[in-house]
Amino acid sequence: MERITIFDAEPSNVAIEDSFKARSGNLAFRRSKMTWLSLFFLLIVYPGVSLAFVEDPSTLLGNLNDGMRMVLLVSTIIMQWGVFMFLFLALYFEQTGMAGLGFKKIRGLDFAWAISFLIVSNLILSGLAWVLAQVGLPMPGEVAMLIPTDTAGRVVWVAVSFTAGFCEESAFRGYLMTRLRLVGGLKSWVIPTIFSALSFGVCHAYQGIPGLIVIAIYGILFSLLYIRTGSIWPGIIAHFFQDFSALFIPQ
Repeated sequence: MERITIFDAEPSNVAIEDSFKARSGNLAFRRSKMTWLSLFFLLIVYPGVSLAFVEDPSTLLGNLNDGMRMVLLVSTIIMQWGVFMFLFLALYFEQTGMAGLGFKKIRGLDFAWAISFLIVSNLILSGLAWVLAQVGLPMPGEVAMLIPTDTAGRVVWVAVSFTAGFCEESAFRGYLMTRLRLVGGLKSWVIPTIFSALSFGVCHAYQGIPGLIVIAIYGILFSLLYIRTGSIWPGIIAHFFQDFSALFIPQ
């Protein structure tokens, strides 16, 4: 297997930030107002809005009819691509590009990583869900309420799955983790991983407290995949198939 060097330990005789810029494809990176706005949005605004639904998500989702569900799904697609374009604008002002988020040439190995990750992570999360159920925090199954039953709705769900995989991995792993390291001059991935996972989990607050916990742990696993491979593609592929599989496998 080709050795991935992009996230190797930083040499002690080189400035941490300069070394990471070179290794992560952000050599020309410079802080801008958009950097701070993007971090504020991903850490505060986005999760804060999602928290409004944490109390009783089933009340909202349980009343959805097919038309309302379609509007919600399409709105989600538009919103997430809007977030991505906002971050893409930030990349422009930072004088970096998509490579700085971990976008490399996609390889067959990326699919192998994604499939292996899905198998292992779902075993871990299934065990976590079982433990939560034993302590009185069962998974409420809100995702099932979002799954369309008609053909048009299912086609839209595929678009939602791709959008979530591409945009959320770009935002929470590709952007948030790398920018926290850059602006903080951090040597370790620990803090970026924790903040990224917490923000990712809270943004799924509509799945209730148990869902928030499980998704936050899932975020940590996605972060580890990103760090290990040095590429955003395995996470995007795995994220897409996880959401897409909800059409056939209850979650």
